[in-house]
Amino acid sequence: MGRKREGEKLGDWTIELFVENAELYLRSLEKRVPQAPVEVKALLERLSEQGFEVRRVLDLNCGIGRHSIELARRGIEVLGTDISPLYIKIARERARSENVHDKARFLVADMREIARTLSREEAFDGIINLFTSFGYYDDETNDDILRQCRRLVREGGFFALETANKDWIVKNFLEQSFHWEDDLLLLEEREFDPYTSRIHNTWTYLQRVDEKTYTLKGRIKFDHRVWSLNELIEMFRRTGWSFKAAYPGLNEEKNTPLTAARRLLIIAQR
Repeated sequence: MGRKREGEKLGDWTIELFVENAELYLRSLEKRVPQAPVEVKALLERLSEQGFEVRRVLDLNCGIGRHSIELARRGIEVLGTDISPLYIKIARERARSENVHDKARFLVADMREIARTLSREEAFDGIINLFTSFGYYDDETNDDILRQCRRLVREGGFFALETANKDWIVKNFLEQSFHWEDDLLLLEEREFDPYTSRIHNTWTYLQRVDEKTYTLKGRIKFDHRVWSLNELIEMFRRTGWSFKAAYPGLNEEKNTPLTAARRLLIIAQR
């Protein structure tokens, strides 16, 4: 199993993947850009159902800004943050090219220090964190991030978290899979630790040279936390948030049973 090495902290891999080897995951992010309009439409509908007005939002771990830019197209002011300088550079370029740079700003930031980094920002209406961009660190650090986020949101504001559903993962667990990103082959190996509710992953990237030849582009080992619905509700409760609602993930039918949803969208209130 891909256990952490002695002296290594949970989440150290975020630098290795998103900073030192950011170009490896970039193709996965770019491939998902066309899904952003559907996902943002669903997100705003669900927030509206819960009585939230969305005028100014923090997109925490925004990647290349696919959701931030779509929100900006709808007239919403967005600050997108990510640990990856490359992704933030691309997000800024996309915002300028799509003429929404007056609404969408982007900043390199580590979510573990988000309150200090944004200490001079006005309070946000809410924070979004989408596509399993949470759970990279140990439980204490994950909780601290949510407490920090609470300080950045106005009274009555929201946190919308979309993350992998542990119930679905346990029922449908795949130890190995692969897929293509253009001419880049990604081999994925996984092990689920039921004692910690963490998935230990090894991603191997192979560049296709010709029909029979591949070169190794990179191999990343990482792990992340997954939760069931009741665990997510408790996590928000103990960090000072009030649970409001749970939905299937933004790319799933709204009437999908929560136990059958691949991802969960949790909405909590300050």
